[in-house]
Amino acid sequence: MTIRNNFNFKHAEIFPAFVLFFAFLLETNVLPAQTTGHAGHAGNTAKLADIVRDPTDVPPSVGNRAPALVKIELTAKEMVGTLDPSAGTTYRYWTFNGKVPGPMIRVRQGDMVEVTLHNDPSSRMTHSIDFHAALGIGGGAAFSQTAPGQSKTFTFQATTPGLFVYHCGTQMIAEHMANGMYGLILVEPPNGLPHVDREYYVMQGEIYTTAPKGKEGLQQFSAANLMDEKPQYFVFNGAVGALTEQHPMPATVGETVRVFFGNAGPNQTSSTHIVGEIFTHVYQLGSLSSPVLTDVQTVGVPSGAAAILEFAARLPGKFAMMDHAISRMAKGNMAVFDVTGPENADLMYPGPAGQEHGSAHGPVISGGMTTTDEASNHEAIPVASAIANGPKTEAAANMEDMSSMMQMPKQTRSPGKKSATKRATTQKSANASPAQTSLNGCLTLAPDGKALLNIFHSTNVYRLEAQPFLFSQNASRLVHVTGHFGSVFNVEDPRLPSFVVDAVQPISPSCDTKITVAQIQRTLMKASAATKAIISMTDLGFMPRTLTVNARESRLEQFLVGNA
Repeated sequence: MTIRNNFNFKHAEIFPAFVLFFAFLLETNVLPAQTTGHAGHAGNTAKLADIVRDPTDVPPSVGNRAPALVKIELTAKEMVGTLDPSAGTTYRYWTFNGKVPGPMIRVRQGDMVEVTLHNDPSSRMTHSIDFHAALGIGGGAAFSQTAPGQSKTFTFQATTPGLFVYHCGTQMIAEHMANGMYGLILVEPPNGLPHVDREYYVMQGEIYTTAPKGKEGLQQFSAANLMDEKPQYFVFNGAVGALTEQHPMPATVGETVRVFFGNAGPNQTSSTHIVGEIFTHVYQLGSLSSPVLTDVQTVGVPSGAAAILEFAARLPGKFAMMDHAISRMAKGNMAVFDVTGPENADLMYPGPAGQEHGSAHGPVISGGMTTTDEASNHEAIPVASAIANGPKTEAAANMEDMSSMMQMPKQTRSPGKKSATKRATTQKSANASPAQTSLNGCLTLAPDGKALLNIFHSTNVYRLEAQPFLFSQNASRLVHVTGHFGSVFNVEDPRLPSFVVDAVQPISPSCDTKITVAQIQRTLMKASAATKAIISMTDLGFMPRTLTVNARESRLEQFLVGNA
């Protein structure tokens, strides 16, 4: 009994002291981010959050008001959200206000900006905020290191007009940014910006995971890939398909469109481009005091920088915006402007020039290039002619064999002698429509941009042509492609036979999936019973004009259906 009383007495003294000491540590020390913070939540079964920022979430212009005190509240939230819906990929994001990017902030030059950062009690990490628009050490990060469940406030003056990035300033900063903690603040000049019809808010980000793109389930952050600057995902507004399937950006022919664009990085530069459009005005690097660039095709935006991009919608269609480091499309980097309205045949139409399409053209001239290049147009010899007229070398014989195989499913690569009857049949079939067939295999993108299909249970490899948009969307997946053997080019690489694709149907989200031929057949039989639809690809600037797809198979198809 005496011992027990003595123990209770000592316990009563030590426990409050320990609590006070721990509280002191929380108050006086910044808790840095730990890369192990992701691995500890692999079993998180909470409901998935919608982390995608709607690009229309743009505050109104400040107008002509006088400088004022603007109070901003932001909340750091850590949550599991969908990274790639088509693959069932999820990720633990770190966010401002539950979205990626965080809220767009719009103030006036000369405003005092009071910022309060709350860190949600459910967070595991300390968070802060660094405004590139703020003058002072750390851009406010030194005053805003906020532990879970706490709040911090600081104030700065918006002295300089422009579009600026803000992001978390807690170590490791690159990890916080890669996980989604970034946004834009616009400091408008006293008279505001010129009027446009639509404004959108878009940010590019990089996500670094231990598994490659296309892996199903909750993905873990990779510090090694971050330090090697090798992201597995390039995304707009937080996730794959965020601005193609979830929030395509509408516009109408005749409207002017402004994009507040930021590149969070944290490592790579963006080469922002809209296929089929030319930027009419570009506020380079977000500067509102530098001369405005006009008539720009592609805009370079370094990591941690921004730009204001404007264009005039002059034709209807789905206009794709991407980073022109174009292989990044395969890693999720794609957005769409969905423009509706009347056609304008003066700008583009199929076929040769003719007055019936619109305004009359001037005098007809040939060339537009050097005489040497002009002459080379008439020197090119099609592969078939080269084989027919050239000497029958071993290489030519192999190419002849390759040419004949374009018209039929590939059975073998072994060259062999053909009978006169077979050659006549081959020549006849070359003048007819190519035979439709299908292939199963792993779709990959080579470093030079070629789409390759590694045939299932075979060493054969084909170069895929004609559907770059679908190739990028289905890279690193086991797919079923339909089309025909051949090439859209006059001269084909004899070492890599081509397959012209009409449709791509995903079988499995990963090439590493263990699957049997019977399982593939069941998957395809189930898909064939679904509703079919015809969609147009011409509005994306790709060929051919139409593509038959399974309307129930993917969200990619859902946003394209009805565009025929």
